[in-house]
Amino acid sequence: MGKKRIIYQERAERLSKAVDIAVKIIQESDSHGDDFKTPMVNFCNQVKQMALNPEPQFRKVASIKYLENDFLIYWNESADKEVDKFWIELHKNGIDYEKKDTIQAVLKRGRIKNIHEFDNIIDNIVVAEQIGRITKEQVIE
Repeated sequence: MGKKRIIYQERAERLSKAVDIAVKIIQESDSHGDDFKTPMVNFCNQVKQMALNPEPQFRKVASIKYLENDFLIYWNESADKEVDKFWIELHKNGIDYEKKDTIQAVLKRGRIKNIHEFDNIIDNIVVAEQIGRITKEQVIE
């Protein structure tokens, strides 16, 4: 028997739990100041609100996938002790999101497979080059 399809409400509740974990980690952070914490917590709470109380036309699995993607960008693209703690806490709580490096996955595959990957790359490619995660040649590729 194959994997059971997850319905909207189950995905929304899973995302809500992940947001709660993120908010707790952000608020307890001693690495970041309020100039980072306040907008991040606000963003997280907005994601949770949109997931749990969507407008009728957005109560679709495709819509929750966009929210999951948007929420997880920071946690996938950053690296510090809070990010590590976030992924550990998700695992401990049985939340099955996986940390992904979209840029490396696309480089390995040789193509962008969907709009989520395209948006992620557009948003992060300059920073990835600036911090040395990818080379100038990889940017061109």
